Amino acid sequence: MNAFDDTLHRVLARYQGRAIPVRTSSQLSPDPDVTIGIATIKIVTEEQIQAIAFGELDQEPQVIVRLDPIGRDVQDLEPFAAFLADTVARAAAVDSALRLWVPHSVTLEALDVLGHRYWRNQTAPASIVRMGEICRIIAHEAIIPGQQLVADAAALLQDHVVTGLAPLEEGHLGAILAWLDPTVSDPVAEARERIRLPASGVLPNTPDCHWDDTIDRLRKEMKGAYGARRHLLEDQIADILRRAVLREWNLLIEGRRAFLDLGLPSSLGGLVKDSNRRVRDALDNGFFPARSPKRLVEQLNVMEAGQEKSELAALEADAMLRDQAARAGGVVRGEVSAVRQNRPGFKPCDIEVSSDQGIIRFRLDDKVRIIGTNVAGVVRGLATAPGGGTRVYIEITSGVRTRSVLTVGARVELIREPYAFINYRSLGEAHIQQPWAFYSDTAPVLASRPSSGQSALAIARAVRR
Repeated sequence: MNAFDDTLHRVLARYQGRAIPVRTSSQLSPDPDVTIGIATIKIVTEEQIQAIAFGELDQEPQVIVRLDPIGRDVQDLEPFAAFLADTVARAAAVDSALRLWVPHSVTLEALDVLGHRYWRNQTAPASIVRMGEICRIIAHEAIIPGQQLVADAAALLQDHVVTGLAPLEEGHLGAILAWLDPTVSDPVAEARERIRLPASGVLPNTPDCHWDDTIDRLRKEMKGAYGARRHLLEDQIADILRRAVLREWNLLIEGRRAFLDLGLPSSLGGLVKDSNRRVRDALDNGFFPARSPKRLVEQLNVMEAGQEKSELAALEADAMLRDQAARAGGVVRGEVSAVRQNRPGFKPCDIEVSSDQGIIRFRLDDKVRIIGTNVAGVVRGLATAPGGGTRVYIEITSGVRTRSVLTVGARVELIREPYAFINYRSLGEAHIQQPWAFYSDTAPVLASRPSSGQSALAIARAVRR
């Protein structure tokens, strides 16, 4: 959505006093059988988790409060480690995908840091090391476009609805929820009241809720306390942390419920399959971060393929996004003006599509698809139509039996196919050859040879022929 459309939607949402959906389809598949939630509270300056709430989303969560989160003792994390291991085993036993709901991206960052600390820690128990590895797998999968493992409640609502708040104010999950709650009569005032307390996985520290300062003071007192006094201080710290992390958990539950109540359909079969395959492979065979040039290129290709596939899936399923893409030329809407097919239902088959659009982003040899059908082809020509607009010449490569669209006068919507191809064979060959650009400290010395007398352009033309 461009800035102009975004501003109009926000003005309309403010006028109507409710959030306005900006999508007609969901970018998240339905929750699988094994779906869990995690909420955290961290120490801002240390990036250490000091409280975790986790569990099934239809049950009360388990809560861990860490009285000494920067200490070396990790026994207090054992229940969380056991929960993650059990969840992974349960999903594998029933051959189910995994889904992890978090209230916002800060929770994911906290899990990533937790994973970095323990996944290769040689002094930690095996269960904690496995916990760290699972956390790293979760965080890594979350960065791949189109992934279906991690559901960020705040990000999902931001992507699917617009409120009457400024974009910066929408960073607070509670503020967005105020616009989705029909019982709230003044969402502007309610949202800004909620913003006074952070929803970012840290302890609030406002004049009327100074939990962060209180925890800091209690921990300092606890260092020199003994007996009943120490137990009292520990109970006070645990009570504050428990209330804070349960507040984050409740935001997660409300955010998930609000998103599901939008009732948006999804059609993401390919993305779900790709995400499940990556996660299952990492869980079964271990997580190995990309460090070599070959692995880094592979990872970038996976991310690029995910981006292209997710954009195509969104455009195919979402009429509102297609309207926006058509204005930018990414989707071409037109009418079949000519069909050349010697034998009906057989190749060769070529069609011409005439469009009134002045902007078209297609190029020669682009692979395209007719939305809503199995018809695909290759752009072989682009020309200005006699009455204005553009004419697209397409060689049909699949779906030649689909008479409903391969007929003069049929209205069609064209979209570019994603490339989404990773040439693992070529990458493997490059790795074997160890090209100097990646694997050597010095450039190779090329032997001099007499000039052929040809220009570089002439040599290039000869090679192309």
